[in-house]
Amino acid sequence: MKEEYQDMIEAIESHSPYKRKPSPQKKWMSVAEMGELLGLKKTDRYWLLHKNVFESREIAGKLRVNIASFEKWYANQVKYQKVTGEEPGLELKEWSFSVRDIAQLLEIEESVAYDLIKREKLETVTIDYWKRIPKDVFWNWYNGQTKYQTAEDRKAKRELYEATISMPDMARLLGVSRGTVYTLLKSRKYGKYFSTVIIADQKRITKESFQKFLDEQDEYQLSPCNDYKELAMEENIALANYRRKKLLQTGDRRCNGNLSYLTPEEAALMAKVSRSMIVNWYQREEFPIIHIGNRVRICRKEFEAWLEERRKKNGVHTGTKPQV
Repeated sequence: MKEEYQDMIEAIESHSPYKRKPSPQKKWMSVAEMGELLGLKKTDRYWLLHKNVFESREIAGKLRVNIASFEKWYANQVKYQKVTGEEPGLELKEWSFSVRDIAQLLEIEESVAYDLIKREKLETVTIDYWKRIPKDVFWNWYNGQTKYQTAEDRKAKRELYEATISMPDMARLLGVSRGTVYTLLKSRKYGKYFSTVIIADQKRITKESFQKFLDEQDEYQLSPCNDYKELAMEENIALANYRRKKLLQTGDRRCNGNLSYLTPEEAALMAKVSRSMIVNWYQREEFPIIHIGNRVRICRKEFEAWLEERRKKNGVHTGTKPQV
């Protein structure tokens, strides 16, 4: 019963002409309120007021500051900051850069950034005695030059370089002339394998597409002339080719094994099993390993002997086929 009366009272109050209405949003504030918001003393408050950077009006004999106009000004300047900690210049930062911003973007000194702006005659605007550069002006200039790069673009370009090879690189890797490389890229037979990108006005071939080219045809292969000493001495052809491809992908010989030690991946190739199986075996101490930093290397001689013995136990013949 009590709940029914409560519902009735609420219904009557909701339709009552005497119901208190929410107060309208405040449109004006006093000069004192403005000064307190910015942490300014009385003299500085009126000095700022008379600069006419936001709307003010005399209302009932007292100066008042238009709040919307004040907030618009605050969002487009960086000299003053509210005691509340609210960041100034949010709109300003959306459409323009400071000289410091540009210096940080290009990772150069501010003095160099000033010289750059002056030398390149970049359009600037002056806000609170500070020069700022419209973002569209900066990016139009940036995209039309190659000398300066942002850290992000340098990283992306470095990653792109690492994922590609130049045409002279391709010629050297295949042991052919540059002319042959151009012919391969344009030919109907082989051109379909290659993906190219332009970096600093230079056409480069992606390593992934070059590897696809190597895997899907037999006419052209990596030239042994590119082998370093131990790779050239490797008698296991499959292992040597695997190491050549690994070297092409990484550019680091340390990712390969050598005549005395194998990587787990190389051991997996020789045993025709997965890498995880190799790991399982050496964790069970089936054959000796060594650690070089954080890398595992398998003692090749002992591994090949163990592998041969294992195959014999399993009835797998590993020698040459008998003559008939």
